[in-house]
Parts: sequence; structure tokens; C-alpha cells
Amino acid sequence: MTSKSKTIRIGFIGGGPRAVGLIKTCKTIQGLKITALCDRFIDLANKAAAELGDDEAKVYTDHRRMLREADIDAVYIVVEPENCPDLVIESLDAGKHVLSEVPMSFSLEDIWRIVVAVERTGLKYMLGEEVRYTPFINHWKKLREDGTLGKIVYAEGQYFHGMHDDRYFLDPQTGRRMTIEEAQKHPNPRKSRFWNMGHPILYLPHELSPILRVLNDRVTAVSCMGTNPTQSYVHDFFPRPDLETALMHTAGDTILRLSCCFTVFSASKAITGRHWYNMMGTKGSVETHRSDHDKMKLLIAGPHGNETPEETWWDYDPQTTAAEVLSSGHGGSDYWPVRYFVDSILNDTTPEMDVYKAAESAAPAIIAAQSTERDGIRLEVPDFRPGAHRAVGQHPRE
Repeated sequence: MTSKSKTIRIGFIGGGPRAVGLIKTCKTIQGLKITALCDRFIDLANKAAAELGDDEAKVYTDHRRMLREADIDAVYIVVEPENCPDLVIESLDAGKHVLSEVPMSFSLEDIWRIVVAVERTGLKYMLGEEVRYTPFINHWKKLREDGTLGKIVYAEGQYFHGMHDDRYFLDPQTGRRMTIEEAQKHPNPRKSRFWNMGHPILYLPHELSPILRVLNDRVTAVSCMGTNPTQSYVHDFFPRPDLETALMHTAGDTILRLSCCFTVFSASKAITGRHWYNMMGTKGSVETHRSDHDKMKLLIAGPHGNETPEETWWDYDPQTTAAEVLSSGHGGSDYWPVRYFVDSILNDTTPEMDVYKAAESAAPAIIAAQSTERDGIRLEVPDFRPGAHRAVGQHPRE
């Protein structure tokens, strides 16, 4: 099957603001057509349908009915992480390929369930983690592969994204975001997904996934510490830690330091500034910008290198980059998970971020959360790939 022989029909489960943005991106992808939309809140489903602008697309409030009735080959799951695993497995069991949002899961057991379901059904699964496709990550990957940076011995990543006060509560009838003041006046406000994310480090895949792509590596051990585990210093109503930082060791012998914080505001409003990365190799180092007024940096060691960091900027060239890429969300990165997912189905190839890479980006975060609850002790990360320890389609308990 080639990319010219078929159009993939996809249905959305989830109709919130993130889904609406992704619908805009999906409309630009050749070989893809959105034929169904679903959200349990009809208002959100209708808003998603309005963005799609296709009267032939079916709108549902029951995902099981959509899976049974809709004319779809695949599903894009854009819901809260705690609700994602069951929807992934139900969609695979219904014979649909799956693209799902970050994180894959907040539970090791659910990761195993998804891995086994993908192996059992033989269908495509891809995680829609977009930061791994940003231009600077593409450049860093080449710098590592061609030996310019030497052996990477240390890497850092942090996601500091202070959330506005409309990200903690939702209207229970419509799913609309509510400010804290509105929630205080509402008789029964619904808590948002941030309440179910008991540890900020659980949202780590956006930082870990790009680093692992550059390194072509996986994490084997984790230790993590955080601020007060039962009370934010920013919001007196929020019984969660503000920040958690993990140290990780990879199979390829690289040390990682990764941090997540979603309450304290950072120095940058731009999404690329909220994410910060640094890599140090035996021959050179690279670093992204820390604020909107900063630049990225490159340092090459040795007699022919630059003795001080060279300020640079790795970004898309608007003259050579397709318009559909530049118009997609997160600075052009949202295009790539959808494109790679569609191509994997059309050409029957392994998705760029398949179920194993997805598991390897989520599991270390879950282990890190467990470490904070055990005074920061070092914990091992399981290997999700089949081998001598586990046959394809077999749960490790079997």
C-alpha cells in the first residue's frame, strides 16, 4: 500500500481546545480525512465539528457508538491522560489504529496493557508527542550522530509552564474552563486533569521524549525529589507539589536531569521557552534559550572549536518549509506526529514514536513519582520491549 492508494479516515475522541487545534492540523494532512468527532460534552463536540466544517462528518457523545458505527480506520484520542488507556485499548479492540496525546498513561499497569494490546492486534499505535520534532532536536540528533558532540554524558530538560487560573476547574455541564473565582461561585465545579496528575513529573514525556530521540537511548534507573507533596506554595486550594526534579541513568550511560513545574510562572511566554534543554558531550555542548530574549547556543571543544558559546537559532526555514508545517500548532511541531502516523498506516511501517518509545517516555516519569514518595530512592525502570524476558503479546505477569 502506498500513500497515493488510500485516504485514512479518522475519528476524534475528545473535543476540547487541544482537539480543536489538532483538527486544524489534520485538515492539512494529505491522505487523511476526519469523518467522525466525539466528546461526552455535546457543546465541545459541536465546537469541534464547527472547526472541521464538514457536514458529512458524524458527531457523537458516545465513543463506543462511534467505534461501532463510524466510517473510520483510525482514532485520535485527545482526552485526559487518566482516561486515555481504556480508550486506546477499546479502539484497538475495535480494529482501529490509534494516535493518542501525551502522556501515554499515569500507570505502569496501563502501559503494559497498551503494549500487549498493540502486540496482540498488530495495529499501529503512535504517541502524539510533538516536541521531539522541533528543528533544534533534529539538528542535535545530527550533531550526535555525526560525532560533532562526541559522547553525550549529560543532558538536562525542564518544562516550566505556570498555568493560568482557568486551568483547574471545568463547568460540569459544558466542559468549559472556569476561573477560580467562577469555580468558587459554582455549586459543583468539575476538577480538571491537573488534579488527577498527583505529581508534576508525570507530565515529563514532553521533555524526556526529545532527549531520548537525540540519544537513541532509554532510561534504566530513576531518583526524584520534589517540593511539599501536599500543598502548592502558589495556590492555597491545590494540594500538590509545585515542582519535582528527577535524576536518570540511561542504558547508554548518560545522566539526565529533568524537572517539571506547572504552577510557578517561568521567564518565557513562548512554548519553546517553557521547554529548556542542554546537552554536554565530550567534544561539545548545545543549549536552548531560557527566555524570549535569549538565543540558543553551540560550543565545540578543541583547538578548532569556539572557546565561548556561539549564539545561534535552529528553526524552520520559511522559504523551504511547507506551509502546512508552519501553520500547525506548537511552532510547527504538531504536524509531524499526524504525518508520521498516517504514513505508517499507508505504507505499513513502524510509527516513528511507536508503543515502545511511548512507554519509554512515560514509565520513567511514573517511576520518578514513586521515588518521591519513597524519599528519593533509586528505582529501576522495566524494559517494555519483547525479548528473552517476555514473548510478544504476553503480559509480564503471565
